[in-house]
Amino acid sequence: MNFLVKTVFFLPLLASSHAHRKDYGNDLRCPEDFHVGFVHNRYAYNAPVDKFTTITKSFYDALWYGGAVVSKTSGTDNVPGATRAGNLDGYFHETLTAYSFHPSALEYTIRGDPYTYAPPNSTAAPVRFASYSETMRIESSCSGRATYIDLITYICSADKVTGYDWWYTAHESVFPALAAKVGATVMAGDCQQ
Repeated sequence: MNFLVKTVFFLPLLASSHAHRKDYGNDLRCPEDFHVGFVHNRYAYNAPVDKFTTITKSFYDALWYGGAVVSKTSGTDNVPGATRAGNLDGYFHETLTAYSFHPSALEYTIRGDPYTYAPPNSTAAPVRFASYSETMRIESSCSGRATYIDLITYICSADKVTGYDWWYTAHESVFPALAAKVGATVMAGDCQQ
């Protein structure tokens, strides 16, 4: 094919492949006196993926995530650009920046505005975040008999160590509780035969 034919044929395809994508900016830039960091958690459970995605697939429903109560939403649920706001021991406001759901996998990314977590019934200092971004992927494994969950969270925190500890501990509480709710056991090692 000559260059003109290739250009006329392929250019519309390239343009349409990005027509419904928006750049919501998940690359965090921390303000002065805040530090960028990340937290990575992984879990594997002996239960089909739909046990987890049935509970977690709605961006607007975050109650499963440590009791986060969503009190305000905008946009369309599960469509990038949608927002949710509410309370999880501090006011949060988040924007959905990516969303993909198939029978074998759920993946979405959120971007959070400034958030201060004030531990209830505690004399500990509040944990301050200038922003955060979290991608969660829940996917089928072991020929549909198990589920793998992967989270990567980028944070801008006033205190690097405390910020990391807060997210890590939150995940270590939320996901085992979710697994217990659906009757899943921890998958230790390889797929069972």
